[in-house]
Amino acid sequence: MAVPKDDLLTKVSTEGATDFVQSYHSALSTNKKSIASFYSATPTNILFNGNVIADGAAVEEIFTNQLPSARYDINSFDSQIINKAYPTTTPGNNATANAKNVSMLVVVSGSVQYGAKDSQQHGFSETFVLIPNVESKEKNKKDWIIQSQNFRLVA
Repeated sequence: MAVPKDDLLTKVSTEGATDFVQSYHSALSTNKKSIASFYSATPTNILFNGNVIADGAAVEEIFTNQLPSARYDINSFDSQIINKAYPTTTPGNNATANAKNVSMLVVVSGSVQYGAKDSQQHGFSETFVLIPNVESKEKNKKDWIIQSQNFRLVA
């Protein structure tokens, strides 16, 4: 198996985190029926303001049926590789393919505005653990999915 170098791992994880943050927060605002596809079938931990949420389908239900429309403005995010060789069932044939077999921590901060455009903005902080998507890659085409998430509105 071809082992990716650290600079390639950094590049792939940075690009992956960027794509994830943009597509996930866009879905929360404009494509709520796709939210469940961002989650692992067996997430380990999902918390919203201290409340435990069962899985991605439950998160989707909350955003679709319980919350008003939302607009997210991402101020910053950072990603750090947790595991350089996340155990997957599909190792790649080259270093570039294997660079996608990492898990990463992604920390996001920004503001969210619920409801009308003139409603108050609230700060938020969010932490994700993303893992390689080997469950249904053909179905949703995401390279990484959420294994763990902690979302907090900032007072």
